[in-house]
Amino acid sequence: MREAIGGTWLFQIVIIFILLFTGFMCLSINRSKAFNVKNQIIQTIQSYNGMNLNQNYEDGDIGPLADIVSYITANSYRTTGEVPNDHDNYVCYSRDGKQVSSNPVFCIARVNAVQDAESSSSYNELPDMYYYHVVVFYQLDLPVFHELFNFKVVGDTKILYGDVL
Repeated sequence: MREAIGGTWLFQIVIIFILLFTGFMCLSINRSKAFNVKNQIIQTIQSYNGMNLNQNYEDGDIGPLADIVSYITANSYRTTGEVPNDHDNYVCYSRDGKQVSSNPVFCIARVNAVQDAESSSSYNELPDMYYYHVVVFYQLDLPVFHELFNFKVVGDTKILYGDVL
């Protein structure tokens, strides 16, 4: 009888280690995919020198949002998250490029880079300088327990000059 109980404990320990290893692998794969999506969004916005955040993607569109949607679709990125409350000016999008207010796939905010400088001194001759703040989500998703924790990856573009597209 003692060997049967010992075998059960050993079996439970093995199952726990398998779940921990699977969770670590799922987390690292999801994190890597989220960083790749964030980097691609930032690179796309920089290559177009900005983007219009007040648009929805329609089939046949061209531009930065179309490139972002095609990249997300091609890489099977489906993770959603909570709308960030850091800034009020986030525009969040679903996987198909439509603006949403809950469960977005990615969020983008346009931030004025000279707003603080103008309020503290007299920099009236500076050009329009802004950058985009990008938020992408990933999660710990175990096969049996599903979504346990949600995390976000945050990134900024370089400072861009001029008007938006």
